[in-house]
Amino acid sequence: MKIQMLLAGVLLPAFFALSIAATRQDAIEAVIGALKNGNATQLAGRFEKELMLTLPDQSLPVSKAQAQTAIAKFFTAYPVTGFELKHRGNAPGGAFAIGTLLTEKGQFRVNIFMSPAGPKEGVRELRIQTMD
Repeated sequence: MKIQMLLAGVLLPAFFALSIAATRQDAIEAVIGALKNGNATQLAGRFEKELMLTLPDQSLPVSKAQAQTAIAKFFTAYPVTGFELKHRGNAPGGAFAIGTLLTEKGQFRVNIFMSPAGPKEGVRELRIQTMD
C-alpha cells in the first residue's frame, strides 16, 4: 500500500512534469530547426494564432498567416545559411531561446518566446533584429 501511495503521490507527478518539459524542448527544437533551414512554412507551423513579430523593418502583432508571409519574404531577401543557439531555457512565461541567424547578407539576433500553455506550445513572439 505504501508503494502505491508513493507511486501515485510522488512518481506520477514527477513523470508528468518531465513529459511536459520534454514536449517544450521538442517545440523549441522544431522552431530552431526551421530557422536553421530558413523554412517559413515549417516555422509558421509552430506559431500561435496571433503573435508579436519583429523584423528589421517592422514590429507589430500579426496573425499566423501574416507572419508566415513576412518571414517568407525575409528568408527570400536574406537566404539563411545557419543558426547558432546562444541560450535557451524555461520560465514561468514559457520556454525561450536566443541565437544568431546566419544569412548570406549578414547576421541577425533572434529571440524566440513560446507560450506557456500545454503540450501544443507555440511561438508567441519572434524577434529577428540586426546586429549592432
